[in-house]
Amino acid sequence: MNMRWQDWAHMLLGLWLIFSPWAMNYTINEVATANARGLGIGIIIFNLISVRRAIDQGQEIVNVLIGIWLILSPYALNFQSETVIAANTIGVGVLIIILAIWEIFSSAKAGK
Repeated sequence: MNMRWQDWAHMLLGLWLIFSPWAMNYTINEVATANARGLGIGIIIFNLISVRRAIDQGQEIVNVLIGIWLILSPYALNFQSETVIAANTIGVGVLIIILAIWEIFSSAKAGK
């Protein structure tokens, strides 16, 4: 098992996405809620599976792609006018990308 702190941070961000519709009171926006909950669950499951793998190659690219989707999703799913919801979604996407890139460079630096 090869779990780094960035993996834990990804899973915490996934948990935040799951609960943010209730915490930020935007459950009435079904599209944004489904997007947040679905991606949150996906992030957690993907990161749990990836840390159980013996070979640690390419998993962070998936996290980068998830982060890119989170950044684009308010526009693609048409909830960009809900500024607080959109800012939350974009912010989590940016954090996921930063953590993934950090993990890529940390692994490369460590020679893994």
